[in-house]
Amino acid sequence: TQTVISTKSETKTVFAPLTVVCDGHFSSLRSKLSQATPEHPSHFVGLILRGAPSDLLPNGSHGHVVLGDPSPVLFYPISSSEVRCLVDIPSSVKMPSVAKGEMAKYVLEKIVPQVPQQLQSHLIKAVEDGQFRSMPNKTMAAKPARTPGAVLLGDAFNMRHPLTGGGMTVALNDIATFQSMLSPLPDFTDPVKTGAKLDEFYRHRTRPALTINTLANALYAVFCSSGDSSMEEMRQACFEYLKLGGGYARGPIALLSGLDPNPLNLVSHFFSVAVFGVGRLMVPLPTPERIFKGGNILAGACKIIFPIVKGEGFTRMFFPAWLRTKLGII
Repeated sequence: TQTVISTKSETKTVFAPLTVVCDGHFSSLRSKLSQATPEHPSHFVGLILRGAPSDLLPNGSHGHVVLGDPSPVLFYPISSSEVRCLVDIPSSVKMPSVAKGEMAKYVLEKIVPQVPQQLQSHLIKAVEDGQFRSMPNKTMAAKPARTPGAVLLGDAFNMRHPLTGGGMTVALNDIATFQSMLSPLPDFTDPVKTGAKLDEFYRHRTRPALTINTLANALYAVFCSSGDSSMEEMRQACFEYLKLGGGYARGPIALLSGLDPNPLNLVSHFFSVAVFGVGRLMVPLPTPERIFKGGNILAGACKIIFPIVKGEGFTRMFFPAWLRTKLGII
């Protein structure tokens, strides 16, 4: 049921056998259909740098992540003459005021010295132009619930940190899965049959979506500067791991892009990075201090990944759809 109020203050109630709720990031209907609660890990503050991406960026056709302090900074081309910069401001940092000039000061003093030199003058110019745009970043694990006649989709249903740009991949995958599951139905007037197909949608969208969600949130946690030397080592290990190339790079990229939806591969690569970081510490000599720090790296990796997996749902992530169907789990 949908109530529509026109500009003439006339109220009209519309009925449909199935209502698809996809009112986005700031959904006003989410609470009626799900028990999930969004979390706010950070804000993105956006700026536009003017110039050809090939002149501004080390690689003009690629996105770039600067592992800054306190959190990552993103640069990526959006046209032949513009590059977008997204400065991540974690929730642990008080949001600087644009009106009071605090944001400009923050970017100039805190961020500019950390970015590649070829970008610094362009970033300073963008700050001087003062065209700041900000948005809250939200994360929210999917909590599917059976609601006769309604289904949640998109950011209203499930969000991950936008650091990896995985939201659109999840959305397109959800659309394809939704269409595939519901297309055999002639219509949606039979609530039992429609409900069964919606259950199938929830079961089949889970693994690719949760793999992307988990990786995005885990990478954000790793890439943020924590002041913990063990986690700093983990962050550097992640960078060096990807630099190895071959399967060490292809595997994580396949996970990020949704080409590999297997959560076991995600966990494997994540802990491979941690073990790789421990191995780096043991060279040239495994002193007691280095062994202790290595243990902290493994413990830190567990503290990052396990709560995320728990939030997303262990059974939804690791149990195949056919098994969850038998168990009656969506």
